[in-house]
Amino acid sequence: MKPSRDLIPIVALGLACGLAPIATAEIIPVSPDGPLTIQAAVDLADDGDIVELLDGVYTGDGNRDITYHGKAITVRSQSGDPLACIIDSEGTESNPHRAFHFADAEGSDAVVEGLTIRGGHHSWSGGILAEVSCTPVIRNCRFIGNRGSEGAGLCTKDAALIEDCWFEDNVSTSHGGGASAACNLGWASTFLRCTFVNNTAGQYGGGFRC
Repeated sequence: MKPSRDLIPIVALGLACGLAPIATAEIIPVSPDGPLTIQAAVDLADDGDIVELLDGVYTGDGNRDITYHGKAITVRSQSGDPLACIIDSEGTESNPHRAFHFADAEGSDAVVEGLTIRGGHHSWSGGILAEVSCTPVIRNCRFIGNRGSEGAGLCTKDAALIEDCWFEDNVSTSHGGGASAACNLGWASTFLRCTFVNNTAGQYGGGFRC
């Protein structure tokens, strides 16, 4: 069983008459001051749980290069204000880091919401990279000042959903400064109500490349 400390139940429903209880979803709070890092909270989480970040700036190991390990969970800001809740990956060419890497067939029940993602620098995307067979939902996030070779802010290789996001000052050495999305016959990522400002690319698609 997961440790009970620092876990806040958000659904506590049980059934009488000997029936099995409904599974309990939990909020796992994380503070920039610890003791849990974002990755440690993700590792504790079960499907349906929410990792909720208190406002502040998250830096350092455990607060970058975050992977969901295939779990159906949400990482979100507590306030819902991406201006107040920031992941700064502090990546450089010699010390590459990004915020999130989806690589284990996560689906649409894997969510990132209400965060600013800045300062990443990596091959492909310095912000968020979603590999083939990964279709997360990215909602109400800001991608600021990330660097990469393809989709510096965000790179999706499958049918992800990106909505109400802001891409600014991201720089790609190749394509898709703000975002890059693979588009194949029968499926593509969906971008809804997103804004692209002052992103650049070395070849084409300064704002967006598909």
